[in-house]
Amino acid sequence: MDAHYAAGLMRAADGPWARREALVHGDRRWTYGQLARTVRGIAAVLRSSPGARSGVAVLADNRPEVVAVQLATHLLGHQLALLAPGATNAEREELLRHSRPGALVFAPGHAASARALAAAAGIRELLALGPAPSCRDLAAEAAARPAEPGPPAAPAGRVRTVLCTGGTTGLPKAVVHTHGLYDALAGLVGDHGLALPGERRLVCTPMSHISGHFALPTLLSGGTLVLHDAFDPGAVLETVAAERINALVLTSPLMYQLLDHPALTVTDHSSLRCLGYGAAPTPLRRQQQALDRLGPVLQHIYGLTEAGVVTLLQPGEHHADRPQSLAGAGRPVPGTSVEVRDDDGRRLPAGRAGEVWVRGPSVMAGYLGHPDTTAEVIRDGWLRTGDIGSLDASGTLFLKARKNEVIMHASGLRIYPRVVEEALLSHPAVRAAAVFGIPDGGDGERVHASVAPHPGALVDTVALRAHVLAELGQDGMVPESVDIVPRLPVSRNGKVDRQVLKNRAASDGR
Repeated sequence: MDAHYAAGLMRAADGPWARREALVHGDRRWTYGQLARTVRGIAAVLRSSPGARSGVAVLADNRPEVVAVQLATHLLGHQLALLAPGATNAEREELLRHSRPGALVFAPGHAASARALAAAAGIRELLALGPAPSCRDLAAEAAARPAEPGPPAAPAGRVRTVLCTGGTTGLPKAVVHTHGLYDALAGLVGDHGLALPGERRLVCTPMSHISGHFALPTLLSGGTLVLHDAFDPGAVLETVAAERINALVLTSPLMYQLLDHPALTVTDHSSLRCLGYGAAPTPLRRQQQALDRLGPVLQHIYGLTEAGVVTLLQPGEHHADRPQSLAGAGRPVPGTSVEVRDDDGRRLPAGRAGEVWVRGPSVMAGYLGHPDTTAEVIRDGWLRTGDIGSLDASGTLFLKARKNEVIMHASGLRIYPRVVEEALLSHPAVRAAAVFGIPDGGDGERVHASVAPHPGALVDTVALRAHVLAELGQDGMVPESVDIVPRLPVSRNGKVDRQVLKNRAASDGR
């Protein structure tokens, strides 16, 4: 696709979609016509900003203005860097150091952080999305601009978006995406994509993450985005009923919070067509529970910050009575190729496990400031994902673990944490479990588990280890040590934070 995605959206917003509802945030409701006017106003302000020409960074929670800033920045051909509201200033500074924007757009609630970041990164211009002391009010200036057509969009080839990786094993890296990401997302509309035309989608995880971009197909096909500043399971259920929500995307740990919320049984969720989940291994028991409580709405999304959406397992492909169907991550989306390769980069046949390699329009251009790392992970257009998986004869991908999470047992056994976690979760007292390797003092690792019991349940670790042995039949796969925790920690990206658990085990002398 050669057309500029934002220009195409603006044409529809000014024309046939002008009166449709585009964005909802609290008691604010924007039509597509209002979105288009705001985009033009923001573009006019940014066009007159010397700093913005060097790039625009955004620090804000989910709000309509963030969507407008993204569209305006891309229409002008300026680089856009999205800062995670939940990140530390050190992590944000790392992204700014490599992306080097000249303007920082921020929500008033982040004013103190924005000023500190601007000083540390040498950013010349601060623009607020509302009143803020000693700063230009971008929203007010944009609203005051005359209602007139904007200039032609910059070439699509100038679109550049910088996103942060998760940063769970160190400072996050700055990932650069080009217009190929938006071409790919625009193609994910329809029964086999991410969105259906005209749907109502709830966005309750940060739009600064790659998963926030997964909402774009809804907007690009004339639907409505309902925005929450943060995830709260009770508020999500209330909004699903009140706004007749058709779709949303959650990480697996956040989906569990939704499933466990007491209001679920009394909430009308009949409008829900699709609940996207992923970003972490999802236990079979939890998938079956979701199908039982919500109906056939599950959509597994396998994606990465570096590659966008890679595979989809659609609602019609989840079968509660066929556990093998729930183990798959789906097939590649149109235009994307997936291969499984060995450590030497040789393609493996169906059924053999190895590293997942991905090629397609939504693969990143690279890591800003890390050319050596970029060269390591991108080879001849193929991205090495760092995930271990296998393909079956139909092309369905089955994920097993992150490459750096595979436990290299002293016996020589390669242990995938998910297999042990499934065994732990089959015990009636266990609500959640995370398994990882701990150095055993030699060349190998031993298996450690952190387990969260059901409320009121007591876990006997000796009995639990015996249960795992009975399930798996191999001594080496039985956790040699077990921590009982009230809950598993979740990172700002909604994933189980294994590093926190590893640090806790190390501090306990495990």
